[in-house]
Amino acid sequence: MQIKLSIITLVFSGFLVAQSNVINTEYGNLTIEWEKSLEELMEKKEICTSAPPPPVKKPEFCRGARIQVFYSKNRSEAEEKLKETKSLFPGEFSNLEYNSPDYKIKLGYFESRESANSTLNKVRRAFPSSLVVEERVRCVLID
Repeated sequence: MQIKLSIITLVFSGFLVAQSNVINTEYGNLTIEWEKSLEELMEKKEICTSAPPPPVKKPEFCRGARIQVFYSKNRSEAEEKLKETKSLFPGEFSNLEYNSPDYKIKLGYFESRESANSTLNKVRRAFPSSLVVEERVRCVLID
């Protein structure tokens, strides 16, 4: 009888010792049971990966689009149209470009031809010959 009692006690104590290595974690209705050694590994992993990832470097120039509002060979006429463009569209960047022998007025910086089309419709009311031109632009300037 003592042998049976000692075997039962030994088996029961084995279960008690084995359960001491198990950790219970509760998240709402969910209970997760895992070994203590696994938790230590997770803590080490969190320490190693706690540094933020390096920032993704953006390119300086991107493919984009602008609206060519006007072009002429006459500088004074182009400067007058630039003033008119700036007064009609104060929220958009506009500038005068010179490519010998033409002066061109361009408006805005857009991500693509499609994104420039909505502004083009507004610009064509004042400047019917306006068109969208694709070119390389600085990425930070794109709306």
